[in-house]
This record gives sequence, C-alpha cells and structure tokens, in this order.
Amino acid sequence: MNGDQSEKLFLEHVRKGLDDDAENLDHDVLLRLRKARKAALEVAGKRVGRRFFIPKWVTAGGLATAIMMAVAVSFWHKSPQEGIPAHQAEDVEILTAQDNLDISKDLDFYRWLAAPNNGR
Repeated sequence: MNGDQSEKLFLEHVRKGLDDDAENLDHDVLLRLRKARKAALEVAGKRVGRRFFIPKWVTAGGLATAIMMAVAVSFWHKSPQEGIPAHQAEDVEILTAQDNLDISKDLDFYRWLAAPNNGR
C-alpha cells in the first residue's frame, strides 16, 4: 500500500466516525448547534450589504486625485506642431542640402573668419 491509499483509508475512517457521531447527538446539543447556526446566518446576512465598506473620505480623496491627475496630464500634453516654423525653414534647407558638404572641410577658415580679430 502506498501513501496515497493509506491516506484515503484514514480520511474515510475519520469521515465515517464523524458522520456516526453527528447522527447520534443528543437533543440539547442539536438545539445549541441550531441556535449558533441561526445566529451566524443572521450576522452574515447583515454583513452582505457592507462587504466592501470604503470610508467616504477615501472615495473623495481618490476622486480628487484622479481629477488632479487628469488636469496635470492635460497641461503636460501638448498638441504636436503642424510644421517647421518659418525662421527655421531656411536653416533646415541649408543643413539638408548636399551642396554644402564642402563647407565642413574648411571649418578652421570659417572659425578664423568669425573671430573678432580675424588676423588684423
């Protein structure tokens, strides 16, 4: 016999013993059990409406937090710009043009030209 079979036999034996004892209870014990059951059912019936009791201040605080988050997100989120502003369009054309690649070869000359003394 392995462990599972012996455990099943043990549980059957215990269940049968408890069932036999429950059938042979005297009248006073049955009355007390019925009263206890009735009281437990009455208490459980009263708690059904208050199962998920949440204080009003928690609900109000949660609502206020949600509203503040919505306002913050609406201020934070900006609509995307429709295009490149006019003063930057010329810069973009210069940067994207293929003709001006040779300018980067003479950067030292342009730095010298932009210097305040420029060789004087």
